[in-house]
Amino acid sequence: MAKQSGDAFYAIAFLLEAWLGDASDAALAEYAERKGKDRRLQTGRAWESWQQLFGKAREDELPGIHECIGRYSNCDAPESELVGRALHLMRLEDELGEPVSISARRKAAEEKSMDFKMCLKHLRYWFQRFAEWQEALAHWQAHWVAHMAPLALQASPERRELVQLGLIQRNFADLNPHDKDWWQFRHEELAAQHQGDKALGLIGKAQSNEKWGALKRTQVDELVIHWWPLLLRHGWTDRDVRLLLREVVDRPEEYPLQEDRELADYRQKALGLKKNNARQDKSAPDGRPRGWRVALAMVDRAGADSSESK
Repeated sequence: MAKQSGDAFYAIAFLLEAWLGDASDAALAEYAERKGKDRRLQTGRAWESWQQLFGKAREDELPGIHECIGRYSNCDAPESELVGRALHLMRLEDELGEPVSISARRKAAEEKSMDFKMCLKHLRYWFQRFAEWQEALAHWQAHWVAHMAPLALQASPERRELVQLGLIQRNFADLNPHDKDWWQFRHEELAAQHQGDKALGLIGKAQSNEKWGALKRTQVDELVIHWWPLLLRHGWTDRDVRLLLREVVDRPEEYPLQEDRELADYRQKALGLKKNNARQDKSAPDGRPRGWRVALAMVDRAGADSSESK
């Protein structure tokens, strides 16, 4: 399609979907293949994968890739929604925190003038930040699935995909025509691939699944996962995170928000989020670390689809 139309967008969109799929698979694999204390999420895997796919692009191609990401966010596809959410979070940083985009940097007068090399430097950081936010979104998605649908934690990527296909089938009637066509296409491929294999029965098992799990502290989990890119960029401490959480979540006096050490233990063992021990971060004395406005602006969006499990 790219050759026929003379538009590289289709090739870039194909690579974007491969990249998003890798981030999603890697996050779910951490839950399926490792125990809680051994999991490591949001470690920069998405940025490494990005560099493998797009790292050889010429300098003059980078603005075009940037433009295609925006175009892809407006497409009719589940992956496009994830891209749109990451772009929204980056816009919040531009508006309420430290700028990410080149236009926001100029507006903030960080650079009075930018030559081409300086623009490329900022653009590369934009790609890196995009990857960090996307990895947070993939982590939350995997965390939610792992707890709400434990059946998805199969031992191999192939078996996990079969379960995912069955879970999608549960709501087949609500899918749009594009997604229905995709489901049918992939179902036929997997049926042929696993012909005679008992694993194929996972589709039906997932479709009729009635053994659902639950999250005990949905708001805490979702916000800590989504705030992790802010923590890494601005050097937040567990105290910074805990005090901000206590302002916005239900039951702020309960575990794991009673003490800083309690939250640190929780994020490592329950969420797989581990800090670099070499960093010596300092808590904000007023409870307002750099980027706090971005974090609080995310609360309504992050909590829109979740509430505390009873």
